Parts: sequence; C-alpha cells; structure tokens
Amino acid sequence: MPPRRRLAAVPDRPTRAVLYVRVSALMGRGGEDFHSPDVQISAMRRTTHGMTEVAVVEDIDRTGRHFSREGIDRIRRMADAGQIDALAVYDVSRLGRNVRESLAFLAELADKGVTILSANEQVDTSTPAGRLMLTNMLAIAEYRSDEIGRGWSGAIQRRAERGQHHGRPLGYLKEDKRLVPDPLVGPAIAEAFRRYAAGARVGEVTEYLSGVRGVAMTNINVKKLLRNPAYLGKVVAGGEVLQGEHDPLTDEETWRKVQQRLDDEAGAPPRALAYTWALVGLVECQRGHKLQKQGNRLVCGHGRGDTKGGDCPGVGRPIIALVEEETLRQVAAYAAKLRTDAGVRASRAARIDSARVDRDRLEKELNAARAAMVKLATSNALSQLPDEVYQKALGELTRIEQSAAAELARLAPVREAPAPEAEAAMVDTLLGLWPDMTNQERSRALRAVVDRVEVRAAERWRQPESERIEVHFRW
Repeated sequence: MPPRRRLAAVPDRPTRAVLYVRVSALMGRGGEDFHSPDVQISAMRRTTHGMTEVAVVEDIDRTGRHFSREGIDRIRRMADAGQIDALAVYDVSRLGRNVRESLAFLAELADKGVTILSANEQVDTSTPAGRLMLTNMLAIAEYRSDEIGRGWSGAIQRRAERGQHHGRPLGYLKEDKRLVPDPLVGPAIAEAFRRYAAGARVGEVTEYLSGVRGVAMTNINVKKLLRNPAYLGKVVAGGEVLQGEHDPLTDEETWRKVQQRLDDEAGAPPRALAYTWALVGLVECQRGHKLQKQGNRLVCGHGRGDTKGGDCPGVGRPIIALVEEETLRQVAAYAAKLRTDAGVRASRAARIDSARVDRDRLEKELNAARAAMVKLATSNALSQLPDEVYQKALGELTRIEQSAAAELARLAPVREAPAPEAEAAMVDTLLGLWPDMTNQERSRALRAVVDRVEVRAAERWRQPESERIEVHFRW
C-alpha cells in the first residue's frame, strides 16, 4: 500500500497583499488630520508584516464617492489574475465613501478569495465580525462624506460670490489662495482654445495638450476643459456664472466660437466630424444659418420645407464645387486689388481702425462691468445688502456685461492684422498649395483670410451660383 501523501498546512493569513492609497486632493495639505500617502503606506506595512507586498496602488486627487478610479480598476485586474490574497487600506474611508458601490466591490473581491485589511480600524474581513464592522464603518464614512460635502457647498458658494474659484483648473497655479496662469501650461490652454475655434479636431487638440504636459489626456477630458468657464475668468456657484478675480486664458470671441462648435458637434460620432469639404463652417445663408452638405450640394436646413423647418428663404441647392470655385475666384481677385487698388487698401485700413476703436470701447465697458460685479459681490459678502437691491444691481451689471461681450464677439480681432502685401502673398501661397491640401488644411488656411461666405437665394430660375455668392474677408 503506497504511503499517504502529507497535506500542506493551510495558512491562517493571506500571503500576498496589495496596498491601496487614496487621497482626495493633495493641494499642499498637511497637519495631523491629513493622512498623506506616506503615512498610509507606513501604517499598512505594519499591518501586513510578514506578507509579500505585491504592489502599492495609488489614486491621488480622486474622490471616494464613486469607483471610477484607475487604482480600483488595477486591483480588479490583479484579483482576476489571482495575483493577490489581500487588499490593505489605511482605513475604510480610503476604500470608498459610497456604501452601495463599496459593498459591491468587496463582494466582487470576496468571490475571488481576496480579504480586506484595514490598518487604522484593525478590520479583517476573513471573519464574520470583521465583515459586519466593515459594513458599519462604510456607512459612517458615507455619512461623514455627505456632511463634508454640505459644508463645502456653502464654502464654495461664499468663495464664488467673492470671485474666488474653488480648486485649481489645469493651466493655473495657486498663489496666496488666488489663481494665476501657469507660465508653461497656461499658454498651451489658450492655444488649445484657439486651435479648436479655428477648426482643429478635438483629437488634434488632445494630442497637442498631451505633448505639452507630457501626460496622456482623453478627448472627453479636453471637451470638459473647453466647457469650463474658469478659462473665461468666471466662477460658477449654484448654477450661476459669476465674474472671477483671476485672469482669463481665452477671449470672449474665441470662447463663443468654441462653445458654438461644441454645441453643433454634441452627440455626433467622430466619423461625422471629419472634414468632408473645404468650406465647412464658413458658408452661410443671408440669415446667418450655416449651410449643410447633402451629397454634392448645400442646403440651409432652416428654410421652408427643410429638415428643421422655419421661415428662412434658404439658398436652394447650390453645387459645392461651384461655390468653392467662386469663393477662390473672389479671394484671388481681392488679393490682386490689395496690391494695386489704393481705394481697396484705404477701405481695409479704415475698417481695421474702426474695429480697433469699437473693440477698445467694448473692452473697457466689459472690464468696468466685471469690476463692478466683483465689488458688488464683495460688498454683499461683507455687509449683506438687501436681497432685492443686490439682485437688481447684479442683473443690470450682467445685462451690460452680456451686451458688451456679444458685440465684442461679433468683431473680428484686429491686433494681428497683416499688412496688405503680406495678406496678398498669403493668398498666393494658399491658391498655389490648394490642389495638394487636405480639406482640413484648406479650411484652416482659408479661415485666416475669409470671415464667411454668404450664399443668397436665387432671384430667378437657374441663377448661377457665381451670381449669388459674396465672400466677406476678415480685414
């Protein structure tokens, strides 16, 4: 009879542990109440003494209210692969502050044989008592999170009324509790707004910002960034947009163009946002509606009988190739006049001077209204003005600000207007490279010269496209 095989001893404790560190926000915090990553790791290593430390997984600047975290996803993958026997945390609040999601995550780990160890509360989920204690502590952690959130909401509201932004958006630094532009990332954020407003795809903007920062970014995060009114010098509290005390990283016109494009492209799949023709976003009807491509023709979409309906007379169905041909002809003719026609050059200079005067006046009105809004919010915070008086004054200042901003957005920027000869040379280069350029490159190059292309409704049967098109130039 063969000898019996000796059974191996079953270990009383897990042998392979992963240490999980989470901090909601570093932001230069310190003091006894702050559990820094180093403090957490030291405590967990004392708890897991004698075990094999597989890895230290960190979620820095991540809230515990949800489980959409890179660190949690990594722990899931390690548990699926059978690489860990225990998950160590400093305390249960580091794991999460949402009871339902936390318990679901714990059940998921338990099914894979992973035990939870808490260094601070001495919780071990390998025992029934430990599992009961952990459930109760998670409920307490969620309650404390709710209380903290309620207190922070009031603090954020009070800071916003003083024009102070809560947190630190990408592209800013904090000095003496005030946002100041980051000398490296700040200009990159401003350039990202300019590129997207000029027609660059969001993927290209994401690639540009990732290269500047040296950190990978996603298109979704960049779209959220482009929606953040903090870059316009604003703060948001309770759904209300207020004037902030920090400097903006983009101007009103660029912001308007970016928001309009984000609205137009909302929900569209990436393949639908590719440049399928050179004049995309430039061609309008007489009422300012952007024309849409249908096959090889253009339609208004807001005209009578069109998809969106309306009372716009529309433009019929002009052929895209003929619209593009006439646009290039007018661009070439304008460049030739800039070189030879003194009247055209004088008219251009007058338009630039007039626009500069109008822009300076509007910028002064806008800055004065914003300064008054900050002063009003400060006065209200210090002396509690009657609500009726405060709301009336704020409404009037908001009206003035929005009116000036809207007029300013309609003006083309004039600070970088090229000289007539330089603009004519730029047009010659554009026309020479046109056959070899992609639709996206054509659109970008054309926007440097052309403000919009207006297509009028036909006045007679089969009126040629060339008689219904007027190109409006930037300068």
